[in-house]
Amino acid sequence: MNKINDSHRAFFTQYIASELGDRKELVDKVVPSYPPFGKRMLMDNGWYRMLRNERVKLVSDPIVEIGADRIIAQDGAEYEADVLVIATGFDVLRFLTAFEVRGRSGHSLREIWNDDDARAYLGLAIPDFPNFFCLYGPNLQPGHGGSLIFVVEMQMRYIMDLLKQMLNQGIGAVECRQDVHDAYNDRVDEAHANMVWTHPGMETYYRNARGRVVVNGPYRNATFYDMTRTADLDDFIVEPRHS
Repeated sequence: MNKINDSHRAFFTQYIASELGDRKELVDKVVPSYPPFGKRMLMDNGWYRMLRNERVKLVSDPIVEIGADRIIAQDGAEYEADVLVIATGFDVLRFLTAFEVRGRSGHSLREIWNDDDARAYLGLAIPDFPNFFCLYGPNLQPGHGGSLIFVVEMQMRYIMDLLKQMLNQGIGAVECRQDVHDAYNDRVDEAHANMVWTHPGMETYYRNARGRVVVNGPYRNATFYDMTRTADLDDFIVEPRHS
C-alpha cells in the first residue's frame, strides 16, 4: 500500500509473534496476507496467547465434510467435535431487500441497483424515486472509525432541511438529478481507488461481485458533515405542490 501501512503491518506482526512465544510455526497461519485496516480491526483478547496452550491445535486446512461427531479436513485428517460454531457472516450488499420499491419509470430499485451495486447521492437520494430517502444507504458505513449514529444524524439533518424548504416554497416533489447523482458516485469511486478497501489482495463484504466498494464511505466525518449541512434544491428536479 504505502510506507505508513507497511509500518503498521510490521508493528502488528511483531505483536503477534511476541504473543505466540515459541510457537513461531503458527505465524504464517495467523498473520493476514492483506494490508492492515483492509478489514475490520479487532482488539486481541488473548487469542494468540491461547494458541500456546498444549491442548489447542490450530487447523487451517479447509473442512470438506461434517460427520455426526467429527469434521474431516481437506488433508484427510479427522477431528472429533462436540460443537461447531459456523461464522457464515451476513449480506449487507443488497440494500432494501425486505420490500419492493418502484420509481416513476416502473423499474424496481433492485433493478436500478443491479442487485448488489447500490448507489445513491449522499447515500440517500436516487434518480427516478421522488420523495424517497434512505438512511444508512450505499457508501455510508464509517469503516475508518467513528459512529454510524452520527452519520445517520447528518443524513437526518439534511433531509429535514430539504423538507423544510419544500414546505416553505410549496414544493410537492423533489427528485435527485441524474447528473448530480452520477458525478457524486464517480467521486466516491475515485476516492476508493486509492484506499485500502480496494486492494486486490483481499476479499471483504465491503465490495460487490464487481469489486466496487458499496458499503463503506470514503469521506471523513467532518467532510461529510460539510456535504450534508444544508440541502441544495439545485441538486433536484423540483415540482410544485398540487392543490
